[in-house]
Amino acid sequence: MLAFYRNLAKLTRTASKLAGKKGTDLPGKVLRKVNDNVLTKLASDFDEIVFVTGTNGKTTTSNLIGHTLRSAGENFINNFEGANMLDGIISTFAIQGRNNTRLAIIEIDEGSIKRVMKYITPTKFVINNFFRDQIDRFGEIDTLIATIGEQLEGKKIQLILNSDDPFVTRLSKYGEDNIYFGIAKDAYQFSDFGISESKFCPNCGMELIYDHVHYSQLGFYHCSKCNFEHQNVKYEVTKATVEPFINMSINNGHAIETKLAGDYNIYNLLAAYSLLKELGLSEDKIAKGLGTYTPTNGRMQSISFANGSTVLLNLAKNPAGLNASLAIANSIKEEINYLLVLNDNGADGIDISWIWDTDFDILLGQNIKNIVCSGKRAKELALRLKYCGVNANVVVNEAIPEAVAKLKSYNEKYAIAIPNYTALVETQRELEK
Repeated sequence: MLAFYRNLAKLTRTASKLAGKKGTDLPGKVLRKVNDNVLTKLASDFDEIVFVTGTNGKTTTSNLIGHTLRSAGENFINNFEGANMLDGIISTFAIQGRNNTRLAIIEIDEGSIKRVMKYITPTKFVINNFFRDQIDRFGEIDTLIATIGEQLEGKKIQLILNSDDPFVTRLSKYGEDNIYFGIAKDAYQFSDFGISESKFCPNCGMELIYDHVHYSQLGFYHCSKCNFEHQNVKYEVTKATVEPFINMSINNGHAIETKLAGDYNIYNLLAAYSLLKELGLSEDKIAKGLGTYTPTNGRMQSISFANGSTVLLNLAKNPAGLNASLAIANSIKEEINYLLVLNDNGADGIDISWIWDTDFDILLGQNIKNIVCSGKRAKELALRLKYCGVNANVVVNEAIPEAVAKLKSYNEKYAIAIPNYTALVETQRELEK
């Protein structure tokens, strides 16, 4: 029966791609019509199923893990195309699975955990961060984390957790033989956007005291009343530089030189490293894999234009992610341009009030010539920029192809393109033309 499911999924994917679609979700949707319990069947022979989640960086982290395992010659499946909800995960198991495949690396949308865990239970679960995101879809962070905790409870899953995030650490009680990772206080100086999320203890409600803040709520903390605190870590970044690519040392070991820019990716690299070590990969294989990974999926992706300009494309869909994306240009001295794209489709969350929680003042210290605002809510972006007082020529064009054409007409050496979720694919396609 497994062979039937796999063949049907492959045929469906081929038909979907011939119709101009990506073919990542439809095979899973079709298989669920045949057997609602198909995911359980497809995953039954796997020895190790690893879930990777977090508000920001889960695709990059999952792809870093997948790339490294692939370069090491390992046999595994991985939803590297980012189809991280139920149907996409079913498609991954059906299309990539072989009779001798025993390892699955699965990026999972944090809002889909309850639905997917109805059918399969991971052996390991990597959780990187939680930020306020798509409130009309996920609810507030406390609600989301409580729901995830309910799914983890009693399942004896090994949790691999970012100890620097108190939202993540509060899930510790649901895991078994937990592993923690984090960044040393003096390893790297992040831009400080203030503590915007976690200010109170999840156990007793008292204020959290921070000894050090990396950015947002990530750092070293303890409760002013009870024993809730930053956990001792097994894997720690002890030194990092970003010039513009990340070089970093873990546990004072040899430097890992990467091709990833954006200092927030230090956490994604560390999360991937931690999981790979727990899977038993050698230091050399991990360093080779992490060092040769280059993003092609709109996460710090570099695209060159015909006129010689370079644009960095990076998805952002919540205040923390957009803050980090806006800060990318802080080290660029030349004049730069921006393309900001904001949609409010169902998958984005129709509430875009989060742009007012974003620290657009980051732009005030940059040498910006033009900002092109696009997407269905381009006018709201332009209004937000007006209140920020940024000194740049602001252009509004809701049509993404026209907005990208406008960006390409400029001659500055660098540009930053930041679309939100449903705007990413079209923006990437137009930039790559």
